Amino acid sequence: MLNKIQKKRVILALQRDPRRHTPTKDTWQKNISNNPPLQTIPNKDEYYAHYEACTLGNKPLTWYSLEEIKKSGWTGRVCMRSKVGISRKKVEYDIPLKKVHKRINAWKKAGIPENEIAYNQSMPNHHLSLQGEVMKTQKGLYLICTTIKEPMLKAFEKERINLEGLNATRTLKGHLWPSSHSDLIALMDMFPESVVEFSAYTVPVGNIQGRNTIIWEVRNY
Repeated sequence: MLNKIQKKRVILALQRDPRRHTPTKDTWQKNISNNPPLQTIPNKDEYYAHYEACTLGNKPLTWYSLEEIKKSGWTGRVCMRSKVGISRKKVEYDIPLKKVHKRINAWKKAGIPENEIAYNQSMPNHHLSLQGEVMKTQKGLYLICTTIKEPMLKAFEKERINLEGLNATRTLKGHLWPSSHSDLIALMDMFPESVVEFSAYTVPVGNIQGRNTIIWEVRNY
């Protein structure tokens, strides 16, 4: 656990990141601004419906079958996750493409149907800046975050920083480019009772131009 002095130093270090990029115009925020707050995403099925419809903002390159990956021309590593039947701790990261078929068979033996498996590009973890979960509270934003450059669950085992109010706001602004920060605020306005899971990088990432932040999940479950 961090003592008060250590926590203050961490907060100041998080807030000193000077990187800023000019937002890129797109239609994502315009689309969600026309909709009233949806309040909650109560289960994973509903979450995936939003995720597949790209209503949750920036996301990594995503596929829903091995055939789709091959047709896309992607030759890098991928992550595998299931829509049902597997805990978040059992997501598999950084799988070479040639080994994906073997992992599919292993998951099928574990009871995960192939049509319930989703894939996304492996992210550049060496460029991670900040990742965690954020939500609205009566006292402002509440942020659980880490700066460890590893997949989030592994990173949280090594460092877990809790921030709220102004400290949370300043930290997010220090690591998310203005375009990504604006997207995040719009998303939390749309889902004011939900937890938003994100990863911010020092380079552009995802399927929306000019963003440095991936939205992994928006949930109330």
